[in-house]
Amino acid sequence: MRQSSLVVVANRLPIDDNQAPDGACEWRRSPGGLVSALHPLLRHTPATWVGWAGGTGPAPALPDVDGVRMHTVALSPEDLRDHYEGFANATLWPLYHDSVEQPQHHRRWWEAYQRVNQRFAEATAQVAEPGGVVWVQDYHLQLVPGLLRALRPDLRIGFFLHVPFPPPELFMQLPRRAELLRGMLGADLVGFQRVQAAHNFAQLVTRVLELPATDRRIGIDDRVVRIGAFPVSIDTAEMAALADRPDVAARAHRLRQDLGDPRQVVLSVDRMDYTKGIEQRLKAYSELLASGDVKVRDTVLVQVAMPSRERVGQYQILRERIEREVGRINGEFG
Repeated sequence: MRQSSLVVVANRLPIDDNQAPDGACEWRRSPGGLVSALHPLLRHTPATWVGWAGGTGPAPALPDVDGVRMHTVALSPEDLRDHYEGFANATLWPLYHDSVEQPQHHRRWWEAYQRVNQRFAEATAQVAEPGGVVWVQDYHLQLVPGLLRALRPDLRIGFFLHVPFPPPELFMQLPRRAELLRGMLGADLVGFQRVQAAHNFAQLVTRVLELPATDRRIGIDDRVVRIGAFPVSIDTAEMAALADRPDVAARAHRLRQDLGDPRQVVLSVDRMDYTKGIEQRLKAYSELLASGDVKVRDTVLVQVAMPSRERVGQYQILRERIEREVGRINGEFG
């Protein structure tokens, strides 16, 4: 098995399975936010990406993508249901987003989360070179740093959380809060999007684990774990170059014509998720139309909502509400 000096570990691989015009399956770079943020960093650095390919059953062997090796972790239907749809996205996700939806707690979800995190840690231990760097991503894999350190203490481990990290009064609702914190502290560096998130983490480590901590350093097991805020951006130069391409400009012109050539096009592109404010945005637009501040003949709102976690009940309900609101707006003002 080939090993790498840099290993990225994320719940999903940075590619999607697409069907080519001739009916064959082909793997292409995923359009997701995490991939868009990391891709520019990995284009010039030999690396291996450890992740799930998106299906259930045996792990497929996949080709390299843009020079990055793909190493697949298999998930069973039970893993998908209990780890991904359950603990990750029905327990942690709503809790980390201010409990916009009520987090749910089930013992078998936690057991699956532990099992899958162990599998990711073992896969990473196999592909990382001695003394290599491992960069673990996001809330799906919060136990991996600690599990990986137990397997490979020679590695330098980083962990980055791409979503908000909640204040103590919310995080303390988690029955397994201590285990999650210890898992993250297996890293040498723990990164967050915002300074407040790093502060919340330090407060919780002091309160739950009774460890000495500041907003920058935490002491544990004769080690020092560094923490901090490292906001993620996209490659703005790449996006600007893409927008300047003649074929992109021509396509944008055709789209505007298809919409009736309005003076203003309001465009929003989001995952179908209750944290994105899609429903509230539609209602705000409806109020602008009703008040006359926005004229139907002058302005078109285009809301692109990518399907997401469609087997999770909360997301099914959200999709139905948004589709009803779109129908109501078009019916009332169309």
